[in-house]
Amino acid sequence: MIRSLPLALGLICSLSAMGVHAADPDLAVRAAGILKSRCYSCHGVKFEVPGFDVLNHATLVAQPADAMAYVTAGDLDESMLWQRVAVDQDMPPKVVKNKVTEQELEVLRQWIVAGAPAATYTGREFIDEADVLRAIRNDLQEMPPENRLHQRYLSLHAISNNPRYTDADLRLYRAAVVKLLNSVSRRSRIVQPPMVDAPAERSTEGTVFRVDLRDFGWKASDWQTALQGYPFGLSWNDNKLQGYSKDIEQLVGSLSFDGIAYVRADWFVTKASRTATYHALLNVPETVEALEAQLGVDPQQDFLQDRLIRAGFAGSGVSHQNRLVDRHEGSVASYYYRSYDFDKAFGRGVLFRFPLGPRFTGNPHDQFAFEHAGGEIIWDLPNGMQGYMLIDADGKRIDKGPIEIVRDMREIAGTPEIVNAVSCIGCHRHGLLDYRDMVSGSQSLTSDARTKVDALFTRPDRLQEILNSDRDRFLASLKRAIGPYVQLHEASEKAITEFPEPISTVAKWYDQDMSLADVAAELGFEDATELGPTIQFNQKLKDLGLAPLASESTIPRRMWDTQQESPSSIFQRTAVALGVGSGLNPN
Repeated sequence: MIRSLPLALGLICSLSAMGVHAADPDLAVRAAGILKSRCYSCHGVKFEVPGFDVLNHATLVAQPADAMAYVTAGDLDESMLWQRVAVDQDMPPKVVKNKVTEQELEVLRQWIVAGAPAATYTGREFIDEADVLRAIRNDLQEMPPENRLHQRYLSLHAISNNPRYTDADLRLYRAAVVKLLNSVSRRSRIVQPPMVDAPAERSTEGTVFRVDLRDFGWKASDWQTALQGYPFGLSWNDNKLQGYSKDIEQLVGSLSFDGIAYVRADWFVTKASRTATYHALLNVPETVEALEAQLGVDPQQDFLQDRLIRAGFAGSGVSHQNRLVDRHEGSVASYYYRSYDFDKAFGRGVLFRFPLGPRFTGNPHDQFAFEHAGGEIIWDLPNGMQGYMLIDADGKRIDKGPIEIVRDMREIAGTPEIVNAVSCIGCHRHGLLDYRDMVSGSQSLTSDARTKVDALFTRPDRLQEILNSDRDRFLASLKRAIGPYVQLHEASEKAITEFPEPISTVAKWYDQDMSLADVAAELGFEDATELGPTIQFNQKLKDLGLAPLASESTIPRRMWDTQQESPSSIFQRTAVALGVGSGLNPN
């Protein structure tokens, strides 16, 4: 199933069933609420156990071959969650002082016994295609004609219509959109794109964002690059929808209109936070030398003139090998961090013996210079957010970090590989991570080499001061960007650091397998139960691979939106089979 907090919560809420029949929707919601309040801060926000999100129902009920499942439906003895929380009582840990009450334990017990069902959330007004297109048309009508060609639209209405997602989830989706846009912006200010379907008194609680390309330093061609492979474009059969679409084309101008009235925001966040689209929107060059020229950084001169902040250590959160990190200041970037990672633990790959790299022409300490295998670069954008780049040993931009050198234990991108930029965004959710030098006091160089080590490698107190300052700059920009979208209602007093990282969270939700409810919401069905029988008795839909949905199973997301076997995705071909419309790809 496409996993979301609500879905996971719902599943967990099923835990709340405590004695109530599993079909009771309130049971699942109550159980989910317990897991969210008692467990989620460590197992979902901080990920104390890599990859374990306690609100992810699929993760909770998965049955590993070589370990006890977190939750085994109907079996308390085979449910690790129950054993840790109720029997051993070592979770939450005593230091947290957040013990589960007897009443909450009973809810969890009943939920597991009842089959650990997933929760669903209802209550939001259904938003159909006509609502979205009408809002876009009206918005364009109200602006000067010369501004219309610069406008693009992102919609979350399919997420709002999906009963898996809570209102808090929807707020996190909005935050993901705004953080992503500002994380690939070339401009110097944080932009909060307006929501054109939101009432004035709740201006950040709509579902349709207006994106003015000029606010982010983009051209129409940049947006076209971002939309390559968009799998959800439709030319509708409904006359009313056709009329709205024609109105939008006339307002924008046929020469500027790309045929797509709006783009699915969850798809955009997932696509634009990964490699090719990320690099294109942020204008990340192909080599580290070009990036450094762009940012006004000269690492070699900084090394020669002792104008960098350096720390080396054995192992890190992504590598078991040595790692060295240099911090530079540029004429454009306030800070520029470059890591040097290694693929061997001998010779010049031993940082503690060769701390005065990298090797370059003119390095007076070449005999003590390390040889690295690649690295990661983090720099502050003009608006205070962060940019990311992965490079190989030759300084060429790469899309993924080699798994033999660096590994993402949390699998933020759905794989152990570190994928730029979504893995970096998820890992550095609060900005720069703390680290501490272990090199300067652990090697025996003498004379000029020793003097150079002392000049470059930074005292712990000074390094921590700098890291805190750079982190504060990022967090201030993050709060300006997403605070208005998440610090609302019951979460109004929460610190910005207490929320899950929105971009990587939404990307994970998007990538997970899809249930009947997910598919129905994306196709515009208000009642998902109508779609099951349709699939069961429609051979065309079965031929497209949708039969599992009719038997309460799931289909892979990648099957649903792929265009590998045809220019039209399975979503688009399903829309044709249902008479909704025909596939439409961006011009």
